[in-house]
Amino acid sequence: MNMKYKRIWWTIRMYMIRGSYKRADYARKHKIYAQVGENVTLQIRKIPLYSQLIKFHNNIAIARNVDFVTHDVIHGVLNELYPGGVFKEHIGCIEIMDNVFVGSNTVILDGVRIGPNVIIASGSVVTKDVEPGTIVAGVPAKPIGSFDDFIRKRSEAEKLGKSCSTEHNQNLTKQEIDVAWKVFNDSHKNKK
Repeated sequence: MNMKYKRIWWTIRMYMIRGSYKRADYARKHKIYAQVGENVTLQIRKIPLYSQLIKFHNNIAIARNVDFVTHDVIHGVLNELYPGGVFKEHIGCIEIMDNVFVGSNTVILDGVRIGPNVIIASGSVVTKDVEPGTIVAGVPAKPIGSFDDFIRKRSEAEKLGKSCSTEHNQNLTKQEIDVAWKVFNDSHKNKK
């Protein structure tokens, strides 16, 4: 089957698979990406063009609507401006190392390596390598904190009851909902 049709089929298939671990297993089994390591979750369903130029190492969570841009199409504009077809489509690889979370609606451009122990905030545009142990956000994405500080703050918040959590995988209990609203309301008391 021609790669264009494979990509369409894989995208359709990914939309039918319930569960982000199962989508990663499917991608690994069918060699959709250059590499899909262990404990990878893929909320994304759309298979990017040239997915073989993308590597996911281990313990990675990719949220929904993340775009991996492995190519550009400016060659079409340039070849119209300078006839003769001298410009070709630019392509490039993307690699995501261990222990990385990529927030929803993020765009990752080609040529980028995301180091280990990284958090990428939702809505970021990653245009260059991300150093290990950092949190990045923005357009373009810039460091805003450290991975280790995030872990420390999350642990402290849970110990102090200033954080909410669930173990029910998309099914909240009434008690969890009540706790979440209490934490939310408590954090907004002095902001009126």
